[in-house]
Amino acid sequence: MAMQRTTTDPSVLDRPLTGGAGSRHPIRVIVVISTIGVFIMAGCTAGTPAEDVAETETSSPIEAEFDPDTVAQFDELVREFQEVNQTPGVLVGVWSPEGTYVSTPGTSDLATDAPLEPDMQFKIASQTKTFTGNLILQLVSEGKVGFDDPISEWIEGVPNGDEITIRQLLTHTSGLADVFTDPKVQVFVPDGCDSIDELLAFQHTFPPLAEPGGDWSYSNYGYNLLGRVVELADGKDFATVLQERIAEPLGLTRTELVVSGDGLTEPFTHGYGSGELGPTQAATPENDSTDVPLTCLWAHGGMVSTIEDMHVWMSSMSTLVSPEVWEEANADPLPFVFGGNYNGPGEWYQGLGFDLTGGFVVAEGSFAAYESSSMYSPELDTTITVATTKMWSAITPPPMMQALAMALYGDEVDFGLTIEQAMEPNLTIGTVPE
Repeated sequence: MAMQRTTTDPSVLDRPLTGGAGSRHPIRVIVVISTIGVFIMAGCTAGTPAEDVAETETSSPIEAEFDPDTVAQFDELVREFQEVNQTPGVLVGVWSPEGTYVSTPGTSDLATDAPLEPDMQFKIASQTKTFTGNLILQLVSEGKVGFDDPISEWIEGVPNGDEITIRQLLTHTSGLADVFTDPKVQVFVPDGCDSIDELLAFQHTFPPLAEPGGDWSYSNYGYNLLGRVVELADGKDFATVLQERIAEPLGLTRTELVVSGDGLTEPFTHGYGSGELGPTQAATPENDSTDVPLTCLWAHGGMVSTIEDMHVWMSSMSTLVSPEVWEEANADPLPFVFGGNYNGPGEWYQGLGFDLTGGFVVAEGSFAAYESSSMYSPELDTTITVATTKMWSAITPPPMMQALAMALYGDEVDFGLTIEQAMEPNLTIGTVPE
């Protein structure tokens, strides 16, 4: 996301982007964002962090149909989302006991005008962090990793490594720099990265922004460190661990970590813009950024998936860890605000490795041509996924999901905002303040 990562220092930005729509930075800027959510409410008011956490079960298939009025509300929100953002294609899914709604207006390829289909793969970017965080929770459940282990016990060379804990890496309170959005790293992204060892060694050279345990400050570097911890604790490469511990048990057949190129397999949707498109600017075939490699993102954002796989994942992730670890991971969530107002004006919290809002588990991601977000409410047994095939968007996927949830449940959900506020365009996305 084009956003300020820390809640306290407005001088720290994650994007060296130009301000005008259609203008370009001399370096092809490709940014990645997002956070993850794993939060379960037990006997609490929607929108308020829960003190008690309940274990959830994997959702069963839903065959009900929404009533026509609800479908009409969804259709209008999707239409507004697409028209305001001028995005080539939109993938939206809502799965709940009240019904299932899947909408994919637009085209998957501006060059051929091929239609967008629900089963098309796309880059989920930092929604990857939900997978990385969950693997850590699994390893903590098994006693192989401790939340309060200093990262220096696992990896040498990390700045302040003796003081930074696994817990702080999960909550973006390690004080480490984001690193990925620095121009010195961005220059490698268009051609991809050959070695994760070299990437991590280079990331170790960036000085921290703050002391460990302080304010929330988003760090992609921190999640790459967690990915390496997963490898060391499990004894296998990260892509294999992800397949064996998550994708295969849950039947996620189109979800994987990319190890070469863009990683997309047929059917997939093309995506447009790598930082040069304004939030309400229409894309052209020349803006196609589908082939930008994911290999420099790795454990912080290097995965591809589909909206159906993300539905299964979001509604099932709690079943893979112990109830005790799940409860600890959701205790005392930290309020935070993304700089640049990327998530809109609603209320957001950070748990141990994930975001939450209004009682929903949340995952978010934005990288070269795709912006997406998914959320699941265990209390309502409802999953919502939104993806757009353009970056940047004036109405981003997180508040769009909130608007869909409010259209469905009304006052049963409380995100700290109204539908109208959620759908208010943010025309500063992707620009750098003077």
